[in-house]
Amino acid sequence: IFMIYTRTFLLKIQSHKGDIITKNSQFFSTYFFKNIAFFLPYDIMLLLKVILIYGKDETVNMKKVLVIGKNGMLGTELYEILNNNASYIIKGTTLEDLDICNQSQVIEIVSDFEPNYIINCAAYTNVDACESNTELANNINGYAIKNLAEAANSVNATLIQISTDYVFNGNLPLDQIYTEDMETEPVNAYGVSKLIGEENAKIAKKYYILRTAWLYGNGKNFVRTMLNLSKTHDEINVVSDQFGSPTSTTTLCEIIEQILEKEPKYGIYHATNEGFISWYDFAKKIFEIKNINIKVNPILSKDYPTPAKRPFNSKLSKEKLHNTGIFPKDYEIALRKYLESE
Repeated sequence: IFMIYTRTFLLKIQSHKGDIITKNSQFFSTYFFKNIAFFLPYDIMLLLKVILIYGKDETVNMKKVLVIGKNGMLGTELYEILNNNASYIIKGTTLEDLDICNQSQVIEIVSDFEPNYIINCAAYTNVDACESNTELANNINGYAIKNLAEAANSVNATLIQISTDYVFNGNLPLDQIYTEDMETEPVNAYGVSKLIGEENAKIAKKYYILRTAWLYGNGKNFVRTMLNLSKTHDEINVVSDQFGSPTSTTTLCEIIEQILEKEPKYGIYHATNEGFISWYDFAKKIFEIKNINIKVNPILSKDYPTPAKRPFNSKLSKEKLHNTGIFPKDYEIALRKYLESE
């Protein structure tokens, strides 16, 4: 009975791993089992096979990734995607586990886990609230990133910091797009805090700064706001003089995953869906895809005042990202996929 249970357990391990032989162990394990294994009892042979093929050699080749802010809109999806990828060993933290403003906590978690990558998905993202909570915004989005960068250096890890289009002033003519090397000049407190974060991320010897824009996913976002408004309104007003690239968290996760795989040159990359559109036209596209009959009126930013000023032009060039072999989906394709479950 013991041998039957043992055999069943070992076969499950073998089946779970897909019977894939890693490169480093291929020659030895293949030679061993073809030429020697038939002399051994079946159960001993199976045990050795599990140890040799699926043990130490495979985990050595796996990358350890620390996802900070795993319960946020981006972090939730990224953690799930990477956790389901056999190439990675994942550890995620929440605010309850880790306060990135606390240097000793950061050092303790990073030194214990010793990740190859630290991906920071934690941020204070309430743009309007940042105007009245600048110290909090600067601490979380800006100064805390120094803690992550120094911790990354201590274990020779690569830091991936998520940034924003709001580091630019948005005054570029609409027939032009922002490249990574253009001058930054935030027009609101959120943009200032994220720019401080970019500068501190550069303290890391190995870093990627990914500027994204108009992000939506599993949480409060523009797409869900439009859908909710359509349930109680026959007519809405949407700003028509701000342009950018609506970006799904799924697309940003795909970009991050490809960066982990390709390991391009360190630096700043723009990471959004392809294509540009105004908020007004984006709202109309949402309703068109969902077959919702609602009147959408275009208005100017001056007619919809908010505590934080928004950039008019948030068009980010992806040419540098393309040169690494990474090509994000068009925003409409990503939107249609997202709306399938909304």
